[in-house]
Amino acid sequence: MREPIYQTVAKLVCSGYRRKDIAERLGMKVTNVHNHIKYARSIGVDAQFDRNSVLLSRAPPHIEKWLREQAPEGATAGDVILAILNDTYNEDMEKTAPRGRKRSERDAQ
Repeated sequence: MREPIYQTVAKLVCSGYRRKDIAERLGMKVTNVHNHIKYARSIGVDAQFDRNSVLLSRAPPHIEKWLREQAPEGATAGDVILAILNDTYNEDMEKTAPRGRKRSERDAQ
């Protein structure tokens, strides 16, 4: 049995394909691709269905694989990227804080 077209579109989006490329590949208009994406999102087709998939597609394969492995069940690659950014920011703020106090404590004054 063939999968529904919205699932095919969702998989292509998650693989990093541009909307225009998906339309050409499936022989439809870009507007139809957007409609299938909207529908897929409305029914919660895929937890990885996010804009960060396009960014991820530009990463080397080993980094993309590692990042997807770091995502807990139900989280997106974007969630992992945000967590990494948050941790990096907090570590950076710790390094620039005056001795004896965290930068966040100093900023609160």
